[in-house]
Amino acid sequence: MVAALACYAFLKKASYNILDPLIVQAIFLPFSASLLFVLCATHLIPWGKFLLFSACMLGYLLGARVVTSRFRRGVFRERLNAVVSGFTRAELNALLLFAVLLTALLALIALATGGEGNARQQFQKVFRPVFLLQHGLFLVCLVLLLSRKLSTSRAACWAAILAALSIPFSGKSVFLPILYWMGLRYFVSGRRLTLRTMAISAGLAVLGVGVVAITAYGASGLGGVARLLGYRLWLSGDVYILAYQMGALATLRSYYHVSFIPYVFHPVTDLVGIRAYQYPLGAMIASEIAGETKLTGPNPQLPVLLDFFFPDSLLVIFVIAFVIGFLVVGIRAASIPLSTSRARFIRLGGMAAALFAPDAGFVDMEQVWMQLIGIAAIVVLGNLLDLFFRRPALPARGLTRDAGAPQQA
Repeated sequence: MVAALACYAFLKKASYNILDPLIVQAIFLPFSASLLFVLCATHLIPWGKFLLFSACMLGYLLGARVVTSRFRRGVFRERLNAVVSGFTRAELNALLLFAVLLTALLALIALATGGEGNARQQFQKVFRPVFLLQHGLFLVCLVLLLSRKLSTSRAACWAAILAALSIPFSGKSVFLPILYWMGLRYFVSGRRLTLRTMAISAGLAVLGVGVVAITAYGASGLGGVARLLGYRLWLSGDVYILAYQMGALATLRSYYHVSFIPYVFHPVTDLVGIRAYQYPLGAMIASEIAGETKLTGPNPQLPVLLDFFFPDSLLVIFVIAFVIGFLVVGIRAASIPLSTSRARFIRLGGMAAALFAPDAGFVDMEQVWMQLIGIAAIVVLGNLLDLFFRRPALPARGLTRDAGAPQQA
């Protein structure tokens, strides 16, 4: 309860309603805190690790609060509506159709190569460039679906199609973007979420998890779906069991040699062939426990990540967590100046990054980079299309070329 109240208090300024990605993803922090508390209370893990978790979470949330101290929801809403209105209906349909075709192509490849369910990590690694492009386009399209030029029902159909086609190569959270989009629709229209809407949203989330659990993970019946959902929430902090109770983190320090800065920036440097590591920390923890190489593993939450590089250094961990929270959640604050750019795809990409990128900063930093890289790719492609194909705006009819004075017909 303390962790949940801390998340609400520190993230309230930066969020717009309960379906904000920042709030939805923050639900994993209280579950992780409660799991770690039980492990410490039963003497399976030393209490010092819970103190480390608390210091890291407090630093991260404090950094988020500081960077968004001057964030204004009203200004953000105005800029968001202005950015989306800069695209015509034909452009919206073209971008959405391209997103559907690209998503369908990836889905067919995943089904043909066995890349669904638990094998999705290897599939995404092999097809990383296409996957990042599709993911960035998916997020950008969710922003475009806020346009008033599309009816709510039509926009909902587009969003549902994109989410459904993403099932074969995505995880259990594939339908979360639909909840984000619903929250955004209420936000841009200035309406408040009702209890009925929140109940429907929760039901859709459970339904989405159930569909993915049955189709991609082989779960059978409602019992299997309920267990999968319960495990996903309660064991969202399973990395603490593996890292501390089973001692994987201490063992990894003896042979997993990588520096902090190269590790953090690996998703970016890897694009140009500069690799800081072969496998991420989560996969290394899983490999150490299993005794064999694993491509996937638990989400290396920020406390475990920082404890690996700075063992038991509470002050250092607090400061670095503060900086990371400041930079990651600061993406949302940075969208306001970006929205004044002359390039409309930069404005669009800035809004997409502000809405979706900061959500996973505490759970898994790599997810933040993946979203930013995918959105950046769409921004580059969109600017190139505008450069070569978009015609400059013509002067309004009835205005002279010299002084702009109105003329008689």
